[in-house]
Amino acid sequence: MTISANVILFKDEFVAELNDGRRLEQSEIKSVALALYRAGVRAHRVHFEWRNGTCMITAGKQAALRAEINRLEREPRGLSVAA
Repeated sequence: MTISANVILFKDEFVAELNDGRRLEQSEIKSVALALYRAGVRAHRVHFEWRNGTCMITAGKQAALRAEINRLEREPRGLSVAA
């Protein structure tokens, strides 16, 4: 199952509601990007919503969030330090 997320900005917190029912809350762009990446959300599966009582996420913040998830997707995994 492909995981997607709807992200809103509420009281200076990014709130991501995943289509599997999970809810993630973070205050920083990089933190929410990392949480979404760890949850298995790909950058192109992040959607942004505006709801009554929430703040609009600017285009710049939307691009920054997707860019950070893209960076995390390209980063090599499982690197270990040789002793």
